[in-house]
Amino acid sequence: MVGPQIRKLMKMPVTARLVLGECSMEIDEILRLGQGSMLELGTKVEDNLTLYINDEEIAKAKSVTVGDKLGAQIVEISPTEKRLKDITDLE
Repeated sequence: MVGPQIRKLMKMPVTARLVLGECSMEIDEILRLGQGSMLELGTKVEDNLTLYINDEEIAKAKSVTVGDKLGAQIVEISPTEKRLKDITDLE
């Protein structure tokens, strides 16, 4: 039987972020961005994406298509103990 604390923990909202890549830009480049602008990321097509939960990296994934939508398939995941520590660390 699951205790009330565990049930409450399982309902706790978290922020998930899947990062395709990153780039550095100067302010004048940002100000010139508009519809149709292209950003060149430092990630190659075959590189893994990074999954963050509450700003902690917990997994690597590859991009996949699911029907007509973009998805991610986990290819490497942090150990359970590290994931739990990272997402529940309140410091």
